[in-house]
Amino acid sequence: MIAEDLSLGPPIPDFQNDAEILAAYTQARDSFESRAASEAEERIRTTFAKRRLAIRTELDAIGSILYERKVTAEKALWEYANRYPLRVHDDIPTSPSLWEWLWSFGMAGRLYQHAVVTAAESAQAQSRRRRLERDEEELEQQLQRALYLQEDARKRNLEGPDALTAFHAQPAMAAMRARVEEIEGERALYAARLEAGEVSPSERRDRDFAQHKILPLEAPFDGATIIRVARYDSLAYCILRDLEGKLYRLAYDPRLEPLIEQVIDVYWLVDCFNARLTVGPIGWPMSIAEHYATNFKNEDTARTEYRKARVALSLPRTDIPPMHFPLSLGGQSAEEALIELLASFAQTIPPSVPAEEPIDAESDATPESPPA
Repeated sequence: MIAEDLSLGPPIPDFQNDAEILAAYTQARDSFESRAASEAEERIRTTFAKRRLAIRTELDAIGSILYERKVTAEKALWEYANRYPLRVHDDIPTSPSLWEWLWSFGMAGRLYQHAVVTAAESAQAQSRRRRLERDEEELEQQLQRALYLQEDARKRNLEGPDALTAFHAQPAMAAMRARVEEIEGERALYAARLEAGEVSPSERRDRDFAQHKILPLEAPFDGATIIRVARYDSLAYCILRDLEGKLYRLAYDPRLEPLIEQVIDVYWLVDCFNARLTVGPIGWPMSIAEHYATNFKNEDTARTEYRKARVALSLPRTDIPPMHFPLSLGGQSAEEALIELLASFAQTIPPSVPAEEPIDAESDATPESPPA
């Protein structure tokens, strides 16, 4: 396979800038929708607040009336009970006898009627107060239901063209909308070309490298390990990650296979570059498990990423020939020199080094002696 120049081919989008634009567009739309939701909710709460205020006002009024009527009813009952104690049982007045009516010249009847009427008026005020309290409780339930229905209606409206038109009608959205449409159009066109088989391997490679920020591997570097081998038809690259989580690419060469289980440094020594195994936290060569644990602080995430990498690297690669670089008047390129350096170092790695088990902090043990 011939390594192609990454500067050739169709222009590659600036994925980082596009992601920022799309994120800004999404944030602006979320803010617009949130503001619209807040305004709608505020209108509903204002309406219900007016209704609640009317109920509270009437409750305050009926509370004063109820107090007055209770006092009046208690006074009337006391006067009747004081005059005719045998006619009041458990605070319930009963009508006077005919003789009591006659001997009092109708006073007994008037006292009885007054006690009955005032008691009824007090009970009526009490009933009115309870109805208002129930109305207030029901009003709160109606408010929650109205808010739920408003939220549901808002979600449906957001899917319609009117909400999108209102959002795009904002003055600041014109330029951003045009850029978003341009990005989405380019992505859709690329997807169609990819499905139709019109995308060259070099273009797929360049887009992948640009989208995932995969930089060319250059010496010197520290703590890099191969996490996968990316194939683009006739092109193949080792994808490496360092201890800072940055991704790098290097043209694939089968001679680098022994380095898959290793974490490597390339450093400058006097007048040339040398390679070595990265030293781990306990002084021995760093293991792949320690490398993933350094990149992913969460143990579960580190274990998941480790297993994904192991699955990707377990795929057969016997059909991948080494990458060949075009002849250059300047001699060997920096990438070729780095591949030769790593290939020479790979020959010093014992072929019997076993693949590591998944990350498990409890099962890790300190080796009795450093590996060769």
